[in-house]
Amino acid sequence: MKYPLLPYSQLVFDMLKTNPDVYYTRFGLRVDKREVDVQRLKKAIELTLQNHPVFSMHVDEKGMQEYMPADDIFHGQYHSVDFCDEAEYVRIDIAYNRILGDALSGHVWMNSLFRAYQGLPLQPDNYLTYLSRIELDKQSPRHAADREWLQQEFDNITCPVHPITDVSLNTVCVPMAGTLLDNYSDLKERLNVLEEEHLVSLTAVFSLASALAIMEYNHTDKAALTWAYDGREKPEDLYMYGSLHRDIPFEINLQSPMSNNQSYLIRETRNQFRSGIAHSHYPWTLTPPHTDIWNYALNVLVQPSLEQLIKKSPFAFEVVAPTEESQVAYALLDVEIHEDSQLTLLYRYSATHYKESSIEKFAALVRKYVEWLLKNEK
Repeated sequence: MKYPLLPYSQLVFDMLKTNPDVYYTRFGLRVDKREVDVQRLKKAIELTLQNHPVFSMHVDEKGMQEYMPADDIFHGQYHSVDFCDEAEYVRIDIAYNRILGDALSGHVWMNSLFRAYQGLPLQPDNYLTYLSRIELDKQSPRHAADREWLQQEFDNITCPVHPITDVSLNTVCVPMAGTLLDNYSDLKERLNVLEEEHLVSLTAVFSLASALAIMEYNHTDKAALTWAYDGREKPEDLYMYGSLHRDIPFEINLQSPMSNNQSYLIRETRNQFRSGIAHSHYPWTLTPPHTDIWNYALNVLVQPSLEQLIKKSPFAFEVVAPTEESQVAYALLDVEIHEDSQLTLLYRYSATHYKESSIEKFAALVRKYVEWLLKNEK
């Protein structure tokens, strides 16, 4: 049976038509031969790939996907796994495209690999059932109601969705990637307390702070952005490799007489996040003509913890990054939350559209509002 691509996968599919190398991730895992059974590791990788149906899906020219297991599970339409023997190590070269899955999917894959290597049963990946469920949802009254709610909330949005750029978005150019790291470890404990007391996530706190920063940067009293929800709502979805994540719109304004009160803004943010999740089955931000706005929105997202993943591994490995090259930016501005031993924000931005000094200015505003949200309220 054929299924349409999931919303973000469809976006990548359309981009691949004009840029065949878009959204590919390439890296290696180097493993000491003295510390691992190489043949057992190869078999574990094979079992892991077979366990996740997305690696056996074939996408036709119309963007329809169908489960079609191939003889060579290590090399598919959008992925490859190759083994290279070195003197004391075996290097596993991995390449995969974002069309297959979201950021959390990589951790799902590695956790499956760890279980397979230890001879433990793998949790079933119900990707095909999920696709069927999505298609049924499209015909449901809920789907139509979600669309209507989103239309009422965001159809006539006029406020900025990102800090104003240094170079016009209409300029014909190749957006090149830039990054800026800001360490929030000094505020980590206080942020954890804020989470517990107000029942909000770090994503919500940093989304609110980012929206307030956009307002000050652009001299407005309203701002909007998107935040990434992992989309895994059922327990069985936690073991699924696929593009399940959803970018949910969020808007905040300072027109209310209570807008100078931290508790009020946090409560408004919490309510918006809950409503956003409840209506997120309709892919508003990825649906034309709304893409004209939301494709350029600042996006706040949590990146899964690499440190925690490595701790779970039954064998030691080293991640080998590809040779440093100029990277193309796929988004105008992303704010990534990394919560490991340190809490950091990583700003990934189009260096073609923003000067580094502008991102530094914006990051300072985000920090300013995070610190303001943490102030004791009377």
